Amino acid sequence: MFNIHSDSRLHRRLFIRVPIALLAVIAVLISIGCSVQLSPAYDQATFTSISDLNVKTETLLASLSRGGTAGDFPKYKVTYDQLIGGFSAARVATASRDVPAPSQRLLGISHLNGVCGNDPTNCVNPTPHHLEKVITLLTAMRDTHQQGKLAGELVAGFNGQGGFKGQYEIEMSRILVFETALQR
Repeated sequence: MFNIHSDSRLHRRLFIRVPIALLAVIAVLISIGCSVQLSPAYDQATFTSISDLNVKTETLLASLSRGGTAGDFPKYKVTYDQLIGGFSAARVATASRDVPAPSQRLLGISHLNGVCGNDPTNCVNPTPHHLEKVITLLTAMRDTHQQGKLAGELVAGFNGQGGFKGQYEIEMSRILVFETALQR
């Protein structure tokens, strides 16, 4: 037999549940269809170049872990020049990447200066900033080596902590983490 009261309750429940379900489906579809890009696009060539430079730099640091003299500097000069030049080229390439429009709006937020430093683009494209630190570090190491003052502790640090190697790895890890994240 047909019960008018149970049919009415069913309609009320459907009237409430169907719109909620539709809103949930619409929200999911919108979130899938819309994505806001805040950082530059991933570039495989840039990532490969930086990774190759990293291997060469780690090799240099390993070969100089006991230090270097002014007498053996000529043996390493070409390597220093290639690394400093390579990282400089990577810095120029990453600094010239397009920053997406939503990021440009974020750059106008004044309180980001405390986080991003003097240049707010460091928040949305930090790689050039960290590459500049790598260049400065390798230049200082080269100059110290050329002067014959590159002690092993300056390269490897004390007890494996700090030194040119430690500082280099801090900056390089920041670069590689960011560049890898762009791939997603």
